[in-house]
Amino acid sequence: MRILHVTIVINMNTEILLLISNMLTGVAAFFVGKRRSDAETDNQVLRNLELSIGLYKNIIDDLKGEIHELNIKIQDLEKKVESLMEENKKLKKYKGL
Repeated sequence: MRILHVTIVINMNTEILLLISNMLTGVAAFFVGKRRSDAETDNQVLRNLELSIGLYKNIIDDLKGEIHELNIKIQDLEKKVESLMEENKKLKKYKGL
């Protein structure tokens, strides 16, 4: 009977050690997995930001080009207005107005 009692105690101690070992392994795996998951999430956020920045840079470059073209058109129109004003002045002088 004594051997049976010792065997049961040893089996219980072994089971307790296995349970504690499994719990510690699970906790360690959780923290390692969480750190890895957080790092992957951060990397994905950075990639998304880079894509957004690239997209906005392209939009800004396109808008700069359009602004430049519009400035040229404005200058041309200002020249035409000045020319028409001069022509208008000449016509007023000619007609004696």
